[in-house]
Amino acid sequence: MKRFTSTFERCEKKYLLSAAQYVQLLDALADYTLPDEYGETDIYTIYYDTPDYLLIRRSIEKPVFKEKLRLRTYGMPIDTDPAFIEIKRKYNKTVYKRRISMPYRYALTFLQSPVRGGQIAKEIAYMLHLYPRLQPAMAMTFHRISFIGKAAPTLRITFDCNICWRTSSLDLSIPAPGTQLLEKGQQLMELKFSGAIPLWLSHLLNQFSCYPISFSKYGRAYEAMLAQKAGSISERNYI
Repeated sequence: MKRFTSTFERCEKKYLLSAAQYVQLLDALADYTLPDEYGETDIYTIYYDTPDYLLIRRSIEKPVFKEKLRLRTYGMPIDTDPAFIEIKRKYNKTVYKRRISMPYRYALTFLQSPVRGGQIAKEIAYMLHLYPRLQPAMAMTFHRISFIGKAAPTLRITFDCNICWRTSSLDLSIPAPGTQLLEKGQQLMELKFSGAIPLWLSHLLNQFSCYPISFSKYGRAYEAMLAQKAGSISERNYI
């Protein structure tokens, strides 16, 4: 198993890139970055929420503080593969992430009935107590390529594509179809850093007309789900 960090405190910026921007930027980054330890991988995630989607509804309102709970694996897991239970919080512009790792099947059990553990396990248990109806709400998969800065190892750059979401078959170990979130060829780039973005990166972003946007995968998928349901209702009414 790869070494993992259990706590993060950093800033994040997101950019939605066209296929052309992605190719240009990826080529330019070769002089400044290296693949990180995960390099290229498929990421599988289950977001936990209340039956009425309280957490993501609050998040979309852009409050000063927001939080989410998710279960994540790198690749489609079997019962004994490592999984990460993560609390992701955002206060103002700073992101705080705290996570613990355990075998996938045990992680599912823990999220139903948390047991005693270290500080982060206690925080997860408290969140489950604070929102007593938290349950698997949405599964999401995507392909990611990750880089770190050669001269700035705290800088991480990721590119996500083939982002798919679903609200059924909420078990990551079961293959299931999903709905595409992005248009064909688009890439979601995320910059994760402490302090300021390096000057060379600012120049590249300006050169290729890459501008930050507000983008939450879970938030966008939730909005797409609502639109899909509204369309189904309108179609039934029309029929």
